[in-house]
Amino acid sequence: MQPTQSLKQTVFKNASANLVRLAASGIVALLLPPFLVRKLSVEAYGTWALVLQVALYFGFVDFGIQTAVARFVAHADELNDPEQRDGIASTALLCLILASALGLFVVGFISWQLPHLFKAMPASLHWDAKIAMLLMGGSFALGLPVSVIHAVFIGQQRNIIPVSIVIGHKFAMAALIIVVVLRQSGMAAMGAAVALANLLSYGASYLAWRTWAPNVRIRLALASKIYAKKISGYSFTLGVWSLAMLMISGLDLSIVGVYDYPASAYYAVAAVLTNFVVLTQNSIFAAILPASAVLNARGDSRRLGVLLVSSTRYGLLILLGMSLPLILLGRFILGVWVGKAYAVHSTLIMQVLVVANVVRLSFLPYATLLLGMGEQRKVILSPLAEGVTNLLASVFGAYLLGAIGVAIGTLIGSFVGVGFNLFYNLPRTSAIVIDRASLMKEGLVRPLVCVVPFVLLLLWQAATRHMLNGIEFLFLGIAFITSGFLFWSYGLLGSERRKLLDNLLGAS
Repeated sequence: MQPTQSLKQTVFKNASANLVRLAASGIVALLLPPFLVRKLSVEAYGTWALVLQVALYFGFVDFGIQTAVARFVAHADELNDPEQRDGIASTALLCLILASALGLFVVGFISWQLPHLFKAMPASLHWDAKIAMLLMGGSFALGLPVSVIHAVFIGQQRNIIPVSIVIGHKFAMAALIIVVVLRQSGMAAMGAAVALANLLSYGASYLAWRTWAPNVRIRLALASKIYAKKISGYSFTLGVWSLAMLMISGLDLSIVGVYDYPASAYYAVAAVLTNFVVLTQNSIFAAILPASAVLNARGDSRRLGVLLVSSTRYGLLILLGMSLPLILLGRFILGVWVGKAYAVHSTLIMQVLVVANVVRLSFLPYATLLLGMGEQRKVILSPLAEGVTNLLASVFGAYLLGAIGVAIGTLIGSFVGVGFNLFYNLPRTSAIVIDRASLMKEGLVRPLVCVVPFVLLLLWQAATRHMLNGIEFLFLGIAFITSGFLFWSYGLLGSERRKLLDNLLGAS
């Protein structure tokens, strides 16, 4: 068993690797849209964003099997049980091959029906959109079985390997898209560029497995009904969670495309920056999933409670640090990034989406711990309630208000999800020793107090309808200094301040 200090170091190392992946993904995500919006018409960029989002459904909807493999591999390695580890991985491979075959069929059907799904799509883009959908969706579906390899490395807490593959994939995809757009080859060729980058990453994943994990046997002959039952038992709730996440954030742009097609490009731009915040949190806290599996295997419910409080506090501090600039300086940031025309239409959408995700992601550490402990089935109602609320509110909002109504629907759903976690799920989670009042005070209130000056500034902006310019930047500076003081004196615990000072003095 790993000592406590070793476990902390492993979590930190894997979180750092995930942040490196995020940085690389962020470079691509932040640099590619400004290039595309300046090279493509608003209609073409909106159509491309819609087709790409629909195609991504087939890469991310794996019914929770990848997360299940990571959890079971971590648990089996902790118990020194390679037979279970290999059986789980092999059974997951078979399941995902079947899912891939189903995905390819659905891709073909959606590609055929694409102009009927988005009736306002310009007729001149129909053919290219169909081909791009077929190529991208098909390649994402083909990659489902490959996710088993990544899950094995994550379960063994060697995140650096899949992270390196993902980084290479992101840069290759961006480079190929840029070449195609510069050659003015059309949307179908852009889809082919994405498909080629996907296939190259699948080959890299196979080579990584044969090179760095040859002792992990992944063979269809090792698949069994026993392991399939284990995976399905764990993954059922994850599948429901995946469906809920699809309703929360996966369908938003598609809903805009159905009810307010001209705004698709503007919503897509707003969602890029919002998704960057989401991906940052997911990348950081993915590292605590194997750690929670290890602590659960040891039966250490007290340390799980400590981990929940500290990770919730750190998570909310990070969320607020990333989100406040987007809310306060949203139009300025978008204007510099994608131009004033997009900034005019996208700013309010982005601000609402950012607030919605700050609310819902405040309980991401709790959800991640539950996944690691295999307790997710007990809290299945909260993601369903949030997802259904989000979907219904977004459709209704889109019908009445257009694109901004979809963002408001996401905000409404986020409050429903947090309410379920706080008042329904936490009292039923016995595997973590935690007091709900303590979690709220230490995990949520402490970070929120630190940003009170910024909240007051936002309220003043809303009341006076002033944008930040001239003398208002002085108020922003005062808010920044005051929040920095609150972060140091209240957001951090005394032991954390001492440790930080020791590290700074030691480095100097």
